[in-house]
Amino acid sequence: MALAGWSHEVSPFHPGEQAVQTRVGVRDKVEAIGRQVVRGYMPDQHREFFSQLPFVVLGAVDAEGQPWATLLVGDPGFAHSPEPRTLRLDARPVSDDPLAAALQSGASVGLLGIELETRRRNRMNGRIGEADAHGISVAVTQSFGNCPQYIQKRDYRRVVPDAVPAPPERTTTLDAAAMAQITAADTFFIATHFTETGAASETGRDGSDVSHRGGKPGFVRIDGNTLTWPDFVGNFHFNTLGNLQANPRAGLLFPDFDSGDLLYLAGRGEIVWEGDELLAFAGAERLVRFRVDRVVRLRGRLPLRWALRETSPILAGTGDWQAVDKAVALVQLADRYRPLRVLQRVRESETITSFHLQPADDLGVVPYQPGQFLPIRVDVPGLGLLTRTYSLSQAADGQTYRISVKREGRVSAQLHDALQAGDLLDAQAPRGRFVLDAASTRPVILLSGGVGITPMLAMLDALAPPGGEPHRARSVWFVHAARNGREHAFGARLRERAAQHGKLRLHVRYSQPDEADRLGLDYDSAGRIDADLLRSLLPLDDYDVYLCGPDGFMRQAYWALRGLGIARHRIHYEFFGQGEPLEADAAATIPAPTVAQAVRFERSGGSTEWQPGQTLLEAAEASGLSPAYSCRAGLCGSCSTPLREGSVCYPNPPAYTPRDGEALICCAMPTTPVVLAL
Repeated sequence: MALAGWSHEVSPFHPGEQAVQTRVGVRDKVEAIGRQVVRGYMPDQHREFFSQLPFVVLGAVDAEGQPWATLLVGDPGFAHSPEPRTLRLDARPVSDDPLAAALQSGASVGLLGIELETRRRNRMNGRIGEADAHGISVAVTQSFGNCPQYIQKRDYRRVVPDAVPAPPERTTTLDAAAMAQITAADTFFIATHFTETGAASETGRDGSDVSHRGGKPGFVRIDGNTLTWPDFVGNFHFNTLGNLQANPRAGLLFPDFDSGDLLYLAGRGEIVWEGDELLAFAGAERLVRFRVDRVVRLRGRLPLRWALRETSPILAGTGDWQAVDKAVALVQLADRYRPLRVLQRVRESETITSFHLQPADDLGVVPYQPGQFLPIRVDVPGLGLLTRTYSLSQAADGQTYRISVKREGRVSAQLHDALQAGDLLDAQAPRGRFVLDAASTRPVILLSGGVGITPMLAMLDALAPPGGEPHRARSVWFVHAARNGREHAFGARLRERAAQHGKLRLHVRYSQPDEADRLGLDYDSAGRIDADLLRSLLPLDDYDVYLCGPDGFMRQAYWALRGLGIARHRIHYEFFGQGEPLEADAAATIPAPTVAQAVRFERSGGSTEWQPGQTLLEAAEASGLSPAYSCRAGLCGSCSTPLREGSVCYPNPPAYTPRDGEALICCAMPTTPVVLAL
């Protein structure tokens, strides 16, 4: 019999899964891949794999429609496939299992075959054809493989459970024993269910699913009767999240690998797409929050015990809730200047020096996104305290910051000439809206000139990390312009990185190469970045573009990109200093106010009359005040000030969005009388 991939005209993914795939930006690609890897039968290697397992994980719903996850256990061979469209399981749930009475003919089930000692796993969803006292036969609707990520290696042994098992323990809340087991867990299983009215069962749109979740011990946080866990990068099918999107009811199973206890939880789950906790949890793409309605504990029922051999190496790059709580608390201190100690300074070129910084107050670093900047405050002799912003030139590592500063102006000269290892520097929390869209799967162009390379380095760390390939590799074109090798920072490191990553392509263009600069080694071409160069380098595609550098470079590069047909909303850019938008948006333009307004300063007790044409910062300075600022162009947020009363507008829309109740006074103009907390 000739068997192929997904043979149905309808998608292998139901509307809930499709909705999540669309939100994450992988819908079209996953649809194409899914039609190749999702099958309506079990390949021979899957059939052989299931036959060697001592247990399988099963998900189904009870008579009330509540999903539960459970384990079916037997000698290897108890799961066997007489033909590719059938899997026979010669086992039944243990007594008192929530699904003991649910595995009847016609019931939909999700099956996960997982071999902990090798980290192999395969999935199969189907419907029970026959059920008897010895087991069930499942007709296959979907079969596909899963990657070994996040699985802890364990070796198993058989034991004989007590002849008279302890009675089941049922409650509606988590007791101390349940909380202790969950807190110590590095593995659990989740069952979900989706039903689309009128859908034929053969399409797989009506059925149960069960999945594995793994993390460091403690990766599931408990808050009363609510659990929260990180959702890491997976295969982008989003079977579990897609089911939760359509039906929040779910069941969790926490097996105790040492005692054989089974802890079943029933409740409702929701996907958390944004927030400080998500941003702070390293490696998390989303969070899932689960509210417990029912708890069942069966003690010592499993005839298997497992010994931990090795935790998943991929978990080393993931965070933990203690670090998250600490980071979230620091977010509340975002506007406070905190001392950072210089760990080391590194000369990157004749004009650029990097400073590696670590908090000196033992409170830790605030998490940040690639592309953001660090506002700092420097005491310059003869000028006093001045504020500036410098892009963070490496992705967040949870321990340090790195800024790479070009010598140009009094503040940068002070840093280059005076700041040494061991010295202290005051800084606020990182901020900025010029950030990498980590959820996108589009190919990326990083296009920089001069010191504009600094935010691109942090983005590159996320896209092509120095430790090897990311979980979700994207094609990256890194195009950089410099005057010559003496002013080109990070050149050798970029070429090393390009050698490590097959999807990273690097092109360096020098406008005025020196005699010492070697074509093909130090740089790839001479001249300025223009449309001809970009056209020769870039295949036609739908790119995300990130652009940063001096004003003239930015304008030339921007219009070269637009001339190649790249949509304006795909080009993200940041100026170093003041700059008008590269392409005006007439719809966003707001007329400047033309009527004078009263301005009162709360802290100083003064007042003035704002005049048309001024910004509120200029009005405050004219009144003798010295508010904090840096860019004076709405880019950095350093001048964000609480607005106690009144309203303001922004005739030139700022790149930085102030928090509610605050005004970006460097570019804000009042539309009514206002009171500022100055």
